Amino acid sequence: LVDRARIVMQELMEKTGETANLGVAEDDCAVFVSQVETHQAIRAFFRPGTRSPFHASGIGKAVLAHLEPERVAAILRKAGLQRYTDKTLSDISALAHDLATIKHRGWSVDDEERHPGMRCVAAAIFNEYGEPIGGVSVSGPTVRVTPERLAEIGPLVRDAAVEVTKMIGGVKAY
Repeated sequence: LVDRARIVMQELMEKTGETANLGVAEDDCAVFVSQVETHQAIRAFFRPGTRSPFHASGIGKAVLAHLEPERVAAILRKAGLQRYTDKTLSDISALAHDLATIKHRGWSVDDEERHPGMRCVAAAIFNEYGEPIGGVSVSGPTVRVTPERLAEIGPLVRDAAVEVTKMIGGVKAY
């Protein structure tokens, strides 16, 4: 997965000017496994192996959006909805509304929900059964990844996730 996704991530970083990330779903969190850093002085950086709770990460929410509601409920019961910033979606109804939006449009936004000043746009990667197994994301400071740029970045990230899904023989669920 990492090797195959690398070229797509490189292209995504070049198109958006922001750091591209690859994460896999593991139990109740997203684990970052690869990153292509932007050359900007201020940028996102996650060490491979960094874990982020599903409800407070772009990749995590992209994965949750494509799971059955019962599975989402079980994951959230186990993991909880810890609040990391004042923007973390720690209320189940607010998170459920966000997940419905994500599933409909095909990409998620982490709007300073884990780290203040950072915004992330992500989309899920699917296996051969159409199950979400992780995702691709773009992360950067809120001064560059502005609300106005989300409409541009979101479809690019979604298309990159579709491409990685195809590369690994997966079936997209969009």
